[in-house]
Amino acid sequence: MKRDWDTIRELLTKLEECTLPGDMLHLSNFLPERAAEVSYHMQLLFEAGLVDGQMYMEQSTRPRDFTASRLTWNGHEFLDVIRSETIWEKTKMAFLSHGLSMTLDLVKSVASNAAAAALKSVVGG
Repeated sequence: MKRDWDTIRELLTKLEECTLPGDMLHLSNFLPERAAEVSYHMQLLFEAGLVDGQMYMEQSTRPRDFTASRLTWNGHEFLDVIRSETIWEKTKMAFLSHGLSMTLDLVKSVASNAAAAALKSVVGG
């Protein structure tokens, strides 16, 4: 399965919306037909250290469920740079227009640069 950056952004945003201490994000929070896509991307977020939680697997090694309990510091930092729809669209277009693959470090860098440029135009620097 290919990594889908819009799905990653969606998962980070949904997890951040869990505001009560016991709130967690589960596979059941998503449509059943998205189970494979959502589980795959949540596992990537666990591996990248952006989200704390656990994946529960069936004996067939297919995901049965997950619990995502919170964004890590790095998860918050990453979401903060890609939160703005305008910055997100500019970031994706930068990669598309140059035919480049999106990696976590490059996405953070390009989004940070786009945000800094937007701020510069606001503060007149």
